[in-house]
Amino acid sequence: MRFGIDFEGKWLSLVVITVLLIVAQEPAYCQGPGPTFAKIADTQTAVPGGTGTFALFADSRAIEGGKVAFVGFDSGSGSGIYGYQAGALSVLVDTQTVVPGTANTFSTFFDVSIGGAFIAFTGGWPGPGGGCSFAGSEGLFGLRFSGGPVRAVATSLSTSKNCFHGLDFAGNAIAVAGGVNSVDVIHNHSESVMVARNINSLNVFLDTTTPSPSGGTFVGFDQDLAIEGNGILFTEIIPNTFGAVAGIYVLRNDGLGPRLVADQATQIPGSAGLFKNFAGADWDGTEVAFVGRNSGNASALYAGTMPSDLRVVVDNSTPVPGEVVNFGGLSNPIASEGGVIVFSGFWSGSRTGLFTEEAGVVSALLKKDDLLDGRAVDQAFCRHQNKDGNALLIEVRFQDQTRGLYLVNL
Repeated sequence: MRFGIDFEGKWLSLVVITVLLIVAQEPAYCQGPGPTFAKIADTQTAVPGGTGTFALFADSRAIEGGKVAFVGFDSGSGSGIYGYQAGALSVLVDTQTVVPGTANTFSTFFDVSIGGAFIAFTGGWPGPGGGCSFAGSEGLFGLRFSGGPVRAVATSLSTSKNCFHGLDFAGNAIAVAGGVNSVDVIHNHSESVMVARNINSLNVFLDTTTPSPSGGTFVGFDQDLAIEGNGILFTEIIPNTFGAVAGIYVLRNDGLGPRLVADQATQIPGSAGLFKNFAGADWDGTEVAFVGRNSGNASALYAGTMPSDLRVVVDNSTPVPGEVVNFGGLSNPIASEGGVIVFSGFWSGSRTGLFTEEAGVVSALLKKDDLLDGRAVDQAFCRHQNKDGNALLIEVRFQDQTRGLYLVNL
């Protein structure tokens, strides 16, 4: 199945699931052994084209080939999507940008992802309504990372779709979660997973009529999507809940339909019990890494391709690097690529940290009370699809209430 996206008046031929692989360029800051940290921006950084300094960084951010894009908010309550490359910050689109085909400017941004020389993003603006979680219009857009006009791919004005939340853009393939109606009260839950077929057109890949390998049809889809070389990772919701999903699946380019990785009927590796739910999943096109919870809500990190080959990666029997205790549990989300899994763990009550696991070895990146840029760390977070080669994109929250985005060279 082939489709194209015309951001610049020329069709870009691409394959939806057999995604073109982008070779990551090694960032200039990658020097020396061990993890190194390079600050992208923090709450003391002036906002390009905005008011004052950054006040907040949203969870949506992306990294590819030495380029970073993220959603941020300035001290005047304005928001935008900002780019970072070779040590320089830029504004890509913000609340001063006119929505293509309208007289309105954007008022909010939901998601951002990078695909080659382009970014794709979802956003909203005041309009005739119809958005699932926003009192206005919503849409999917794209533009060159280097700048230029914003192009509308599909919006609630130009299509029958009203919801555009959850996004991944890889090898020029754009997958977005959304649809016509909300499936429950949680606005991040969608009735379908769609792929852009051409300008102003979306092809529905999965919806609530799609047979599920877990039985029946899918109830709805969470916003976290991950396209990799030969397929797409997606999760099924538990209606009216936030931070937990019912199952993890992949759809490969083999005509066999959705395949189950794990659901609530899957036995936990090394245990007689079943998974209660899941929180946080990512993959590199081979194994899926995910956080799973048991009936007592204890969380652990697992990996595998199907229920029969799942394995425990980190659980409460795993020692915390540099500590004399084991992990008490894991938080989410996680990032996984090239056999390296990045995750947040906690122990001894309020102790937290960001860690990597590779070939059975767990290493610490940042832990609470560590010093970074002269400030004591409180927590550090990664996101799914925020690892690209040896580069990792993270948010750090400090004990002095400041925050920052960092590139980590692993």
